[in-house]
Amino acid sequence: MEDQWPTQLDNCRVVCPAGELDLATTLDFATLLRGTAATTGADWLIVDLSRVTFMDCSPLRDLCVAWTRSRATGRWTRVVYDQAPISRLLRLMALQEQFPRYASIDAAWREPGAGARA
Repeated sequence: MEDQWPTQLDNCRVVCPAGELDLATTLDFATLLRGTAATTGADWLIVDLSRVTFMDCSPLRDLCVAWTRSRATGRWTRVVYDQAPISRLLRLMALQEQFPRYASIDAAWREPGAGARA
């Protein structure tokens, strides 16, 4: 898994992993989601999976942990993806409601009623 270290969008961290997300890269993905001391103060999190070429169920636990952490503070974690296999994986794992598809980082950030979906 390649990664681009998180950037800040107002008070939102944006993480953009690339390549494969599987058992071999799940620890790196978890670290990316947690952030560093300089980036953990962000209230919201956007995970842009548009550069992910393969994803199995291994990173879903860490994605759910990030979502739970966000919800505990009244915030959200949103996921950007357009790949059919990721959509299918989230549907099969009954996570499509928790992680609805956003077409872009901007769409995820600017949705009216931010955080209304649970």
